[in-house]
Amino acid sequence: MKRIRKSIRFMLCMAVILFAMTTAVMGCYQKDPDTVDIPGKTPSGTSEQQTDPTSTPAGKAIPTVNRQAELADAKSKNPDAVAWLYIPGAEVDDPVMQAEDNGFYLNRDELREYSTWGCYYADCRDHLSSREVLDTNTVIYGHSSSDCDPDGVRFTKLHRYMDADFVKENPYIYLSVDGDDLIFQITALFITDIEFDYINPNPMGSKLTEFFQTVERKNWLDFDGVTFSEGDTILTLSTCCRKYDKTNSGNQRLVIMAKLLPEGATEQAFTVKPVKKPEMP
Repeated sequence: MKRIRKSIRFMLCMAVILFAMTTAVMGCYQKDPDTVDIPGKTPSGTSEQQTDPTSTPAGKAIPTVNRQAELADAKSKNPDAVAWLYIPGAEVDDPVMQAEDNGFYLNRDELREYSTWGCYYADCRDHLSSREVLDTNTVIYGHSSSDCDPDGVRFTKLHRYMDADFVKENPYIYLSVDGDDLIFQITALFITDIEFDYINPNPMGSKLTEFFQTVERKNWLDFDGVTFSEGDTILTLSTCCRKYDKTNSGNQRLVIMAKLLPEGATEQAFTVKPVKKPEMP
């Protein structure tokens, strides 16, 4: 009887051990939870996310995006190329042109050929030859479709940034000029009519103070940890917006503003939420 009891105990112990081992192995091969595909965001768990500039852990240096080779190639094809614009959240990765007047590239592409959707081009008054000579406010224009579809052509995709959560995931805009790759952090988004001179390259004195006060009133995004100051260098992206243009005037614009970060800047913790009642046109 003792031998039988020992045999039974032995068999029970072996059964428990085998069950535990089987459970552990099944746990290792458990299916990962489904991920949500957000436009402009690399799904979590992929190798690309480790090198995505917008996914840098807080306190780490924000990696620049080198587009010097692309800029040089664009210049070789058209000397009007003055910069290279990279906005991962808006799927923009293209040259920026500049002419003597702001109407020249309205319906021309990067090779000066006719194009309904034109190209990205800098305000004719701006200086983009280096970091040191940037104006207080560098303005880049681009077309957008009248339906304001966030998956539409050119700068129509900037409408994605109306979502504060999307801004949190995609806070940076990258601009390469000769010999320097610059990083800007988004600080404001608003809808305005053209009566507000948001394209002024160098507002000074009381005009600069009024400029920032107007942006603050219009801003759709309430940031904690990211602010404008009057000493900042700004990048402004401007496109048409008919979504709120009740009279169909054609004079309303969607504007995104971002401030230039210093070389070697590290990512800072911040929060952003939508403003309940921003000033509208």
